[in-house]
Amino acid sequence: MLNTLKIPRLSDTQLREGNGDGNPFPHPSQPKFFLVKKVQLAVPIEHSPFASGMPHKSQVFLGYIHAFRAIAILFIVAGHSIDAFDWGDQQETERILRICFSNGTVLFVFIAGYLFQHLSPKYETKKYFIAKLKHVLVPYIIISIPAILIFTLVQEKNAVWEGFYDHTLWEQVALFYLTGAHLAPFWFIPMICLFYLVAPALIWADKTKGFYFATPLLIVLSCFIARGFPNQSFVHFFSVYVLGMFCSRYKPIVNHWLENSTILFLACLSVIVLGIYEYYLMPETETMTYFNLLQKLALTALIMGLLIRLKEQSTNHYLNLIANASFGLFFVHSYLLSAAKLAYENLVGSKAEGDVLGYIFVVMAITLMGLATVYTIKKILGQKSKYLVGS
Repeated sequence: MLNTLKIPRLSDTQLREGNGDGNPFPHPSQPKFFLVKKVQLAVPIEHSPFASGMPHKSQVFLGYIHAFRAIAILFIVAGHSIDAFDWGDQQETERILRICFSNGTVLFVFIAGYLFQHLSPKYETKKYFIAKLKHVLVPYIIISIPAILIFTLVQEKNAVWEGFYDHTLWEQVALFYLTGAHLAPFWFIPMICLFYLVAPALIWADKTKGFYFATPLLIVLSCFIARGFPNQSFVHFFSVYVLGMFCSRYKPIVNHWLENSTILFLACLSVIVLGIYEYYLMPETETMTYFNLLQKLALTALIMGLLIRLKEQSTNHYLNLIANASFGLFFVHSYLLSAAKLAYENLVGSKAEGDVLGYIFVVMAITLMGLATVYTIKKILGQKSKYLVGS
């Protein structure tokens, strides 16, 4: 029926969001689809590690997802910046910050699943794997070299399992690459690669009637299986990825619901209540709990709803700058944090004492330095920069 309705022609400088099959909703009474200006992406959405990997020029650009990428990477930087401080007698402040900003991976994985399904109509297995090799694995291998050299030849890393350094040098190198244990955020790459490997099965499942009915059960499973090595983290985050696919597959209905005022209020209330529950009901030493997983899922719904409701206002200049460099910022921010911590400790003799203002400053400074680093690398290397920082 939708194909029989007349749809206004859009100018070349605008795009209308589609329903996954390319058919926009033409009537205001239908779920709302907003116009966004074309944005020159540092990393085209189809080449992003969060996409299906299938380049397709006519594929619709999703302004709210692009903005969401910027917000997601800010959560990643904010979560990792907590460890830059010695919180000492301010452990309650540290705990609140961890409840609020840790586990930003949930946002990243949701976006990955969303874009995977969004671009799935043009999915081709060979092109998909080549894209992932070029735009995710190659940057991961190259950017990991300094950290792996340091932690195999110069000093031992504390945050590895017992017996790690009993292995031979080349085994240590292989284990670092396979687990991402050499830098705090890099475990994400081996884990997301497992999603790439099962992509053909997910393409088939997306077309299978009833697949998404399993999503609630998968979320329950995620609550019982915690994060761990990449294979365990894959199981833990599988529900989040599938939820992202579901929201994309049924985006006309889902977007209409998410921007509803009542849903936004309930999502906001859930974020607050789940955070309070985690604070009072979970042991102080535990992080990344199932409460936090559910809270970040509620936060995902809240952010998505707000961005959809904001329409083209969600694609402002500053969010575009961050979103375009989001994967590059993911790669470089840990190096910058480590360098800043080391410089401060050598200068002062100890880690910086934790406080909220200092924390905000570090998050902003690392973000700005990361963006400067990524855009400088891009300017120097041009198109080849994507092989170093994925941007």
